[in-house]
Amino acid sequence: MKCIVCDSTNVGIAFHLENGPRYAQKLLNAPDDEGGERIEVKLYQCADCGMIQIDPDTLEHDEYFEDYLMSRSCTELYVQYDNELADILDGKYGLKGQSIVEVGCGDGFFGELLIGRGAEVAAIEPSRTACDRAEKRGVKCYNTFLDPSIEDSVKEKFDGFVSKQVMDLVKEPNTFLSSLGKILKPGAWGLIDVPSWTKTLLDMRYYDVLPDRMGYYTAKTLVEVLERNHFHVVEIFHGAEDEYVGAYVVYEGEENGLLKRFNAEFAEFGERFTSLMQGYRDAGKKVAAWGAGAKGVTIFSFTGMDASTIAYVVDKDEFKWNKYLPGSKLKVVPPETVADQPVDAVIITGVMFYKEITRQLVNEFGFKGDIILISPMPRVLSREELDAVLAS
Repeated sequence: MKCIVCDSTNVGIAFHLENGPRYAQKLLNAPDDEGGERIEVKLYQCADCGMIQIDPDTLEHDEYFEDYLMSRSCTELYVQYDNELADILDGKYGLKGQSIVEVGCGDGFFGELLIGRGAEVAAIEPSRTACDRAEKRGVKCYNTFLDPSIEDSVKEKFDGFVSKQVMDLVKEPNTFLSSLGKILKPGAWGLIDVPSWTKTLLDMRYYDVLPDRMGYYTAKTLVEVLERNHFHVVEIFHGAEDEYVGAYVVYEGEENGLLKRFNAEFAEFGERFTSLMQGYRDAGKKVAAWGAGAKGVTIFSFTGMDASTIAYVVDKDEFKWNKYLPGSKLKVVPPETVADQPVDAVIITGVMFYKEITRQLVNEFGFKGDIILISPMPRVLSREELDAVLAS
């Protein structure tokens, strides 16, 4: 037997549950229905990556997923959890106009929440019963499994994806994720969550050992399988009172895809920045910068800036005043210099602080010129954006 995450054969028994049910997530229509017997359930742990799993050969549930339904909206906790996730996704990625695929949509409850926030939602769902429910909520459903032939059924490429409490049921998570990648745009964002093995261990929940759950994930093993399949993990979270461990991810599109894009766009950044600075210089306008931290030092160095292009660099830290940036040799001055030595534009190098710096420039020093941002590409803050920042 191999580890379902890293393919190692260095696995051994971690827990043995006697007299478990054949199915834990599918109820019988009659006492003598197939699947009503008791079985032994053994959990195995990979000594190399730490993954906990059952033996894939004992997992017999593909057929019942074809007529399976799990309602997402039966409990207040789940409704609250899903609404919180939908709000977070909207805040992180702006769902309006985004195309999203949900893998395993159940009754379509979460998809409907995303639609309500402006997204266009499709789903890959093997259960015809679930598809019927989800389509009534406005979710476009592909009644199929997510497998290597998915492009035969799904011709779209999506901006983002969600997969909630699905991958723990999958025998081959690497195949699952590589198949998902086939229908995503490079750089697509995603949300994936699974039941937390950590929660099971901490709360001594022996009843969470289910014969129809393939993988028992922790934050570590979830990151491991995602990163192996070119999904960069941006953030790990635990939700619904720690029942689930989840991750926000970005899909590379290929091995080292983000790094390749990073290299390609580096040249574009330099060209845009120097062109922007040259424009001010040709017009006889003066430019300053705010922020003498590492980002500013690096940008002004690799773009070839000096005092002939940038008049000075403002910083609130008095220990930096009257010192000079390595590379560009630009002088660091107090914030009041903006009022004493007016300029036509200010570059904000502290990306994460641009809102508070913008407000200080305008409200404290009466700055009326252009405010230049450097992320993800150099650009002048629009009037609409400036008004929104000042009002925030």
